Amino acid sequence: MVILVIYFFSIKRLDRNVMEMGSFYPTVKTDSQPFLVPSVFVNGEQFYIKLPLENRDTLLAFGDTGGGLSMIPGPTIEEKNLESKVKRGILKGIMPVRYILFSDLVLDADFPQPYPVRSFVVRTPFERVAQPHLIVPPMDDELKFMIKSMPDMDVFLGQGFFMGKSWTIDYIQQKIWVNTPLTESDKSNPHVQHIGFMKNNARENIYGHGSMFIEVNGEKIDVLFDTGASIILSDEGRKLMNTKQKVLGGSFIAASVFNKWHKEHPDWKYYPRADMKNDIIEVPLVNIGGHEVGPVLFASRPDKNWSEGMINSMDKIVKGAIGGSGLKFLKVTVDYNSELIKFEM
Repeated sequence: MVILVIYFFSIKRLDRNVMEMGSFYPTVKTDSQPFLVPSVFVNGEQFYIKLPLENRDTLLAFGDTGGGLSMIPGPTIEEKNLESKVKRGILKGIMPVRYILFSDLVLDADFPQPYPVRSFVVRTPFERVAQPHLIVPPMDDELKFMIKSMPDMDVFLGQGFFMGKSWTIDYIQQKIWVNTPLTESDKSNPHVQHIGFMKNNARENIYGHGSMFIEVNGEKIDVLFDTGASIILSDEGRKLMNTKQKVLGGSFIAASVFNKWHKEHPDWKYYPRADMKNDIIEVPLVNIGGHEVGPVLFASRPDKNWSEGMINSMDKIVKGAIGGSGLKFLKVTVDYNSELIKFEM
């Protein structure tokens, strides 16, 4: 028992050290050429990255800048016969976890790879697994619901996949490029914003959840940049919107802002309990990076989701998330290194 306690607290100390490390992530190559990432867009609002396997098969990986860990679910491993590639490690000193090294799936060295998330360091047992990897999560109710809602999803790519790189996500042409950096000279462009990240004492980004802002009726609103924001339509929601789609690329807004919009603009389309148990409002025009786009669907979320939840991985308290329902009108370039984001039409 004494040995286990010593081991547990040793791992906790190592975890604290990892959060402050200034060399946690690989050195960024600034001279890499732009790389066209194979992808497929769904209704122009969300996208899947096509991961090429060594046997010429392909995994569809849902791209979610606002997501957490990059994962490969058990059903995908079974269906694609990948069990031989699964390794075992330890989280938080006592939690066994399964994972697959990304290089064991995708052999192309130029293909973008996910970075580990600092707060979920995998060890074997004391040594950190520094190589890019995908976690094999337990099949809990939340994951089962995700798989049921998005049956085409083989892999989930969260914040770590996008961190440390520069991306161009062209929703208009439905193409994705990596290694498309923004520089100091771009700061003078009126369609470029600073995108903020939570940092440690070494001034290195801890998480990849970026804050930016939108404007509605001249009001500036801080939001999460969230390519994976999803609206899961209820039966009532599909009837109200006259659609057979079950999942829409969406955006989220704090309930306090949502209620204000609904009260002040009774003419805006309103869909009660359309996103599972949440209400949806259609905002006619939203200013994103100096461009007026719309209409944009926003689903209501409790204020505490942002002030108590997302604040733990962001640089500030935001009031929502801008996702595919707004981004679909734009070509977006986001650089996690220069911390700039550019919007084009």
